[in-house]
Amino acid sequence: MSHRRLSLCIVVVLLFVLTSPALAGGWSVTTLDELPDVIVVDDPVTIGFVVRQHGVHIVEGLEPVITAVHADSHEQLEVTAEEDSPGHYQVELVFPVEGVWDWSVSAFGPEQPLPPLTVLSDRATSTKEESASEALSGEEALIERGAALFVGKGCVVCHQHSAIEVAPWASINAGPSLSGFTADVDYLSAWLADPSAVQDNAIMPDLDLSDEEIEALVAFLNAEERSPSVAKSSTGR
Repeated sequence: MSHRRLSLCIVVVLLFVLTSPALAGGWSVTTLDELPDVIVVDDPVTIGFVVRQHGVHIVEGLEPVITAVHADSHEQLEVTAEEDSPGHYQVELVFPVEGVWDWSVSAFGPEQPLPPLTVLSDRATSTKEESASEALSGEEALIERGAALFVGKGCVVCHQHSAIEVAPWASINAGPSLSGFTADVDYLSAWLADPSAVQDNAIMPDLDLSDEEIEALVAFLNAEERSPSVAKSSTGR
């Protein structure tokens, strides 16, 4: 093979690798549109999300796989999400058994765990669950939701936090550790709403968080240190 032809082959391979997220992406961050609300056995629940290469750039043309495993029986679901608009993915899950399900998404790079889901036997049970949650103080409930959002929005991939326990392979730690971190509420709220508006060279993207989500995340980040909650992958690793 001539040097010219060899060089051309190398260029073609490099172009293919650099334009193929699955090969060149390295790692990604999945951000759920919102945390699933009440989930009932046999009732379809629709999950929407985006995938960002290196936590920044939204990636199109993927086939992310959602895997969910029942914590007790280990029954497993596996569904491939579809791209319903450029860079946005959607998947419909139907859980056949009540209880806690650990789930994760595999887009490219390490599998990303998501907040455990509690599936109820029927709608009537959800009223009992809501009554039980009301036993928590407003602040405790807000912090608990913030912890779930920290995982569901993908923050845990880039930022270590002592209150969230994940397997080493699931967290890239590309950003600073947020263990023991606190900040002024107004500053932190502005940062979460739009990082680039606070800092011109901010790497963190705008996650399109709602006011309620920002409030919960701020409460979580500014909370006193507590026992870690666990974000498991669906494979139990």
